[in-house]
Amino acid sequence: MKRMCAYITLLTLLCALLLAGCGNDRLGEAGDGKAPVPGSDQAEAAQVEVPTPALDKPVSTETFTARPAARQSSLTGFTRARSAMSLVTEESGRVVKVLADVGDALGRDGLFAELDTTFIKLDLAANRADQQRLKSDLDYNKKEMDRYQALVKTDTAPQSTLDSNIRAHQAALQQLRAKQVEEEVLLERLKRFSLVGPPGWKVVSRYIEPGEWVTKGETLADLGRYDVLLVPFALTSEEYRALKDMGDAVPLRLTDLGGTVQARVARVSPGFDPITRKINVDLEISQGDFEFRGGIRTELNVVLSDPGGAVAVPASALVKAYEEYFLMTPDGERVRVVLLGSAGDGLRRVSGPDVRPGDVFLLNP
Repeated sequence: MKRMCAYITLLTLLCALLLAGCGNDRLGEAGDGKAPVPGSDQAEAAQVEVPTPALDKPVSTETFTARPAARQSSLTGFTRARSAMSLVTEESGRVVKVLADVGDALGRDGLFAELDTTFIKLDLAANRADQQRLKSDLDYNKKEMDRYQALVKTDTAPQSTLDSNIRAHQAALQQLRAKQVEEEVLLERLKRFSLVGPPGWKVVSRYIEPGEWVTKGETLADLGRYDVLLVPFALTSEEYRALKDMGDAVPLRLTDLGGTVQARVARVSPGFDPITRKINVDLEISQGDFEFRGGIRTELNVVLSDPGGAVAVPASALVKAYEEYFLMTPDGERVRVVLLGSAGDGLRRVSGPDVRPGDVFLLNP
């Protein structure tokens, strides 16, 4: 009987505990719907009352004007001869000697090679012999003409004989003049048996050897002028305008050799390449402490305006707040910008929808 009473008492306690737990759950639900959680009002108030950091008052009222940001365009070109030519023979003949090899510079006389002149000299000797004979005939005809003129005056010789002597004299004179012209032609041809190029030019290619037979019109060598170098570039219209703004002295960097040389614009093509849409420009190098030759890599740097409309501003004009950058107008208005990078000399490249070249901002906000 006592054990039964103990069981009933234990069941009663368990039911009381279960009823107590269910009541607490309903209380919590009612509290969630009607009563605020302790501390929630203070948290919301704190979020509403967080102030936006205010910028300090400008240190000074000094201003600056935003200018267009510049970008650098690097162009590569290779040196070549200032002028080039092919040395072509004007006579046929056998090569007697060649005085310059590839890479050699021609001497003061510009002589490159000589052809055999045996036959041309024989023709010249025959011409001069004919001239001597004609001169002798002229002297004889002159004497005969003078003698018959005297006889005709005394009516001791017919006029027809005098006319024949005069005609023979004129014919010999014309033949002598023709031989003299032929001599000049032979002398001029004799000069062309010596193959001569511009003094100081260098041999780029050589196509003959001593003893070889060459024909008229054959190319014997390629020559180039390397005391002055050309560097060709293909520039856009914007790059060409920037090049003109650089003036007469254009710096070129020697990429492989190191250092910089001064160049000038030698010539500009008036045409326009429809394929590359660029202008062909040649720069000329006349002085430099390096070996003048072709194939030297050079670099031309031209400064162009930024195509995205970026501007260059002093670093002191930028104000950073919440990981963003601002510029301050003289009226105290903030203008948000995007920092793009350094522009050199203490300047920064920035861009923004409300920032344009020519706008005025505070230098030290």
